[in-house]
Amino acid sequence: RRAAPPKKELSRKEEKSEKVQEVPDLLPMSWTASYIPLKQVKNGIIQTSDNRFVKIVEVLPINFLLRSSSEQRSIILSFMSYLKIAPPNIQLKVLSRKADIQEYIDKIDEEAEKETDERCKILQEDYAELIKSLGMKEAITRRFFLIFEYPSRSGSKNPDERDVHLYMRSAVQTAKKYLAMCGNIVLEHENETRFCVEILYQLLNRQTCLTESLNDRIKEVRKYYTEENGPESIRYIPVTELVAPRTIDFRNWNYVVVDGLYYTYLYVQKYRSRVPAGWLSLLINAGEGIDIDVFFFKQDKNRCVERIGRRIRLNRSKIKDTYDSNSDFDSLSESIQAGYYLKRGLSGSEEFYYMSILVTITGHSEQEVEWRSKEMTKLLSSQDIGTGSCIFREEQAFL
Repeated sequence: RRAAPPKKELSRKEEKSEKVQEVPDLLPMSWTASYIPLKQVKNGIIQTSDNRFVKIVEVLPINFLLRSSSEQRSIILSFMSYLKIAPPNIQLKVLSRKADIQEYIDKIDEEAEKETDERCKILQEDYAELIKSLGMKEAITRRFFLIFEYPSRSGSKNPDERDVHLYMRSAVQTAKKYLAMCGNIVLEHENETRFCVEILYQLLNRQTCLTESLNDRIKEVRKYYTEENGPESIRYIPVTELVAPRTIDFRNWNYVVVDGLYYTYLYVQKYRSRVPAGWLSLLINAGEGIDIDVFFFKQDKNRCVERIGRRIRLNRSKIKDTYDSNSDFDSLSESIQAGYYLKRGLSGSEEFYYMSILVTITGHSEQEVEWRSKEMTKLLSSQDIGTGSCIFREEQAFL
């Protein structure tokens, strides 16, 4: 008989991969769970399907437009100093939804019942009616999030968990420090993982979350997995089962239906050359059903300077062959001036970022979404901001 081959000693990475392979083939609750590109949420850090690590931080806003010009300048400079040391990829997310004023009205009714003076009681009832009439139409709550991604310096798609955790913790502390100088407060949560799952659940289930809490969803998923896959399958429940909407419909060219709510998307493709302080307030205060995502991508400074210098030299050689009356003369001269402006900024202490804005419009019907989209386009056009619709690219915009 041949001797049995010696058992191979496995490294930690190989042991982990073997453990991953041991996950049994389970019957999912819905197909949308396998579609949502999330792998896991651990220690308050979201890992995506393409092995990116993302951190979400909630920030309390300030009313920038009510500040004096000197205070506004100080806030802008503080935010500029943060951008210089911030992670390379940042996203600012603004979620708007109709305010839930029922709790406040219940409190007014409770106090009115205890009131002994009839005249005061009548005033309180009138006040409650006023709150109802205004609140049902105009009351909107907004939540602001700062989201950043772990930059893999070595280009590795499987960085060490400890390195990711330390980097994210350091990035959050830096954000707290610099945003406090702007007057903003970064909220802390006892359970960061629970906070992330809650945000994803509310974001993807805007209709369902009004009547069904995350705890209800967790109980429902546990019950399903116990019945269909056995009690031992509970430890293998993917996080996507807890946050995925029950339905997603991509069959239309101009909108998406997620959890019974209609979504359409606009992206800003033309900006004003000069904007005043607080120019994004126009988008943020647009009303219910309008969400804003602002993405920042830091670029390599040396490469940008080299590329801009090359473009300036090319345009200067082109402008020699054109005349003052030629239509190309103005655009070339403007491009040269813009190039020198960028070069001066980069030769100092400033950084070069690409910025993009995505506007998410939601509604309860196709007609409502279409009307809101047209009104938003008109509003931005009045401020010389051009938008484009994501026709036939609604799924990419959703992702």
